[in-house]
Amino acid sequence: MIMMESSRLRWLFFLLILIALSGPLIVHAFTSSFPTLTRSSVVVCGKCGRTYAAPNNNVVDAKDSGSAKKLRVVVVGGGWAGYSFCESISTNNIHGDGIEIILLDAQKRARGGLAGGFRSSNDRPVEAGIHGFWREYKNTFDIMKSINGVDVDGVLGDFSPSALYSKNGAVAVASVLLEDVKEEGGAKVLGGLPVPKLDEFTEESIRRLLAAYLPPPLDLPLLAELDKRESGDAKLNTIDLLSGLGLLGAWADFEQESPSSWKNYDTQPASLLFDKAGITDAMYEELVSPLLHVLPMCPAYDCSAAAALSCFHVFALQSRGAFDVRWCKGSISEMIFEPWQRQLEKRGVVIRGGARVASIEKRANQYEVRLDSTDGDCIIDCDAVVLAVGTTAAGKLAASSPALSSLEATKDFDKLRGVTCVAVRLFLKPSRTITSDLSGGLHGKTQVQPEIAKEMQKSPVAVCGASMGDIEVLRETRFCIYDLQRMHDEFSVDYYSDNVAENDQVAVLEIDFFRANDFVDLDDDQISDLALRAVSAALGTPKIDSADIVDATVLRARNAVSHFCPNSALYSPSVKLGESRGMYICGDWVDRTGHASWSTEKAVVTARQAASVLSNDFGLMDTDCNIIPAAKDTPQLSALRKVARLLRSTYPPTTLPPSPWIYVKELLSGVTDP
Repeated sequence: MIMMESSRLRWLFFLLILIALSGPLIVHAFTSSFPTLTRSSVVVCGKCGRTYAAPNNNVVDAKDSGSAKKLRVVVVGGGWAGYSFCESISTNNIHGDGIEIILLDAQKRARGGLAGGFRSSNDRPVEAGIHGFWREYKNTFDIMKSINGVDVDGVLGDFSPSALYSKNGAVAVASVLLEDVKEEGGAKVLGGLPVPKLDEFTEESIRRLLAAYLPPPLDLPLLAELDKRESGDAKLNTIDLLSGLGLLGAWADFEQESPSSWKNYDTQPASLLFDKAGITDAMYEELVSPLLHVLPMCPAYDCSAAAALSCFHVFALQSRGAFDVRWCKGSISEMIFEPWQRQLEKRGVVIRGGARVASIEKRANQYEVRLDSTDGDCIIDCDAVVLAVGTTAAGKLAASSPALSSLEATKDFDKLRGVTCVAVRLFLKPSRTITSDLSGGLHGKTQVQPEIAKEMQKSPVAVCGASMGDIEVLRETRFCIYDLQRMHDEFSVDYYSDNVAENDQVAVLEIDFFRANDFVDLDDDQISDLALRAVSAALGTPKIDSADIVDATVLRARNAVSHFCPNSALYSPSVKLGESRGMYICGDWVDRTGHASWSTEKAVVTARQAASVLSNDFGLMDTDCNIIPAAKDTPQLSALRKVARLLRSTYPPTTLPPSPWIYVKELLSGVTDP
C-alpha cells in the first residue's frame, strides 16, 4: 500500500511539474473477360486487345545471381498508397526492364481511391469527400513535386483556418500559424501578422505576443478565436481551458513511435483518457468532440486512447502551425491523380480500373491474383503482391485468400472495422446577393445565402460535432461544411463572371458526413434534405428550400474509412506480411506504431516503406523511397518525455495517468486506480 501511494505521489508530482512548465492546452475487375496472364513473353487481353509484357519464367534474386531478371508486381488499390508505391518503384527501375507493375482498382477510373472523383452527367466535378493537406504532410508534398504537370502551389491554396462548431453553435476559429517566428524588415512576424510591441496593450496584441514565444502547442489556444454567447460570456471559460492541462501527463508519457506506448494506450478508450484527465463537459462538447470528428472520426468511447493522443499530436500539437491546412483548388482526381496516372503509364505501369480482386493464392514461389469477372475467371500470375487497400477490404481479401489467411500478420484482419461516410455535393440556385470580403479561403466571394456566408465569414470550412439540432440520425454523426465557391477555381464568382452564362451559375456546398450508418441507406433526395437540415442546425441559419437544389450528388462509402477503435493497433501489420518475400501492404492503417503520421501522409509513408522492403527483397537498386522523418519533439516536450520515461520505468502505472485534480478527487472519495 505504501509503495502504491508512493507511485501515485510521484505521478502527481510529475504532472504538477508539467503544469508549472506549461499553459492552457487545446488540444482520416477487370470486368472485361481476359485470359490468365501467364509467364509467356507477351500476353494480349482477349477483349480489349491491350498488350501486357510478361516477365521471364524464373525470377532470380539479383543478390544471388548477379543479374536481375524482370519480375511482375501486382498492386491492389488505386489511392494514395497504391500510386505512391508505383511512383517509388517505377521512377528508375522500370526503364531498365527490371520490373513490370500492374495496378488494379475496383473503381472504373482507378485513380484516387477515397480521394477519387468524376464528372457527372451535367459535366460537374464530383468527389468522394473533400480532403485536406496539413502542414506536416511533408512526404505527401514531396511526392506531389515528382509528378509532371503538378505544381504544389498551383494545385493547393494557401494554408487556411478552420471553424469549429458544436451542437451549441460556433466554438472557435483556429488561426493560421507559421512554423517559426520570422523576421521581416526588422520586425518579428508570426502567422503573417506582426508580433505586437509591449506598448500595444490590447487583448489581441498581448495574446499574439505571448504566443510568439511559447512552444507548440501552447500557442494554439492563445491564437484561436473563441466564440462567445450572446451575453458576451465565452462558451469555454478559464476552468474549461485549464482542464486541458490534465492531458499533459498522458501526452508526455505517450511516445508516438514507441510500440510499448501504443500497447499501453491502445487498449483503452479515449473516453477513459478524457475522464482521467478531468476534461470538463463543456471542453469535451465544444472542442474535443469536433476535433475527434476531423481526426480519428469517431466518438471517444469508440476511439483508442492511443489514436486520440497520436491524432492530436500529429495534426495539432507537434509543431507550430500543425493544424494549418491547405485545400485543393479543384478536384484532387483531376488536378493530381490524372497527371500522375499519365506519368506512371508513360513509364510502362499498367493501370486497370474495374478490376476487383476476388482472391490471392500462392503457387510455389509465385502468386495468382484472381479477379471478379462475369465472363469467367481472370488470373494474373505474378511474383509479388502489394495490398494498398483499406481495413475492411483487407479483411475481406484475407478471408477469401489462402495466401493471406495463412499468415500470422493477418489472423486478426476479421476484427478490422471501417467508418461509413457520405459525401453530398449540392449545386444551388445562386443568391442574387454576392457576398464579398470573406476571409480564410482561396476566393473571397460567394453566392450562397447571405446568412450562411455571414456565419462562415472567417473560413469556408465548418467542422461540426455530433448531435446537431437534435436530429436523431446525427446523434453520433460528425460532418464538415465546405463553401466550394471560395475553395475551387471552377466554382468561383470571378470565374463565373468571365466564363459561365448567368443561367448556368450555381452556388456549391459540400457536406461530408462521417459515421453515417444511421442514414446511409436513405435515398438521394432524403440525404440531400438531411444535409440542408444539418447546415441549418450547425450554422443557426434558415434552412435552404429543397426546391433551390439545381443538382445534387450523393456518394456513399460504407465502412470505407479506417476505424481506430480500441485495440485496432494490435491488428495493424508492418509493411511486409510474412517472413518470406512476395507479400506487402501499405495504407493509412498500416504500421501504426511506426512513423508518426496519419491519413494521406501515412499512406504515402507506408507505400515508400513497402517499396523499400520489396526492393531489398528482390535486389532492386534504384528505387526512390526516401522517407522524410516526422517532426522532432520540441526541446520542452523532449525534456518532459525523459522525465515521464524515467518515472514509468521506476513506478509504472497500471492505468492511464490521472490529472492532479482527478487524483485528489479519487483520494477524497476513497476510490483510486493504482
